[in-house]
Amino acid sequence: MLWFVSMILFTLATFGLELWEGNKISTTEYYGFQNIGFVFIFLAFLFSAVLYPIIIFPFSWVVRMIANPLISHIMILLLSGIGGYVFFYKAYDERFIQEYHLNSSIAIILFGIAGSIYVLVDYYLDQRS
Repeated sequence: MLWFVSMILFTLATFGLELWEGNKISTTEYYGFQNIGFVFIFLAFLFSAVLYPIIIFPFSWVVRMIANPLISHIMILLLSGIGGYVFFYKAYDERFIQEYHLNSSIAIILFGIAGSIYVLVDYYLDQRS
């Protein structure tokens, strides 16, 4: 269940970042939503489908084994924001960031919100089981 939730949240955060910051880039050199359309969303969804079993699930499983639930949820939330920061600098070239005045804090906020929703769903599912 969390895999699907993670894929949706990552895709929405990626799409939100693209709408907020990526639309500022007005060159055909960058392949964002303006240039490739819904293929961008499909690629983000596909990337998130691969990202969960390789990184997110093993990490969250290890954190749950080591720490109590509150600490593990806080760590997942913080790592979501850090992941947004890393994703921002991987998605946008340094030249684009400087030339179009892109702001990485938007990525931190959007991915942090996605992490918050993920933690809330995780908590809800944990309480139900």
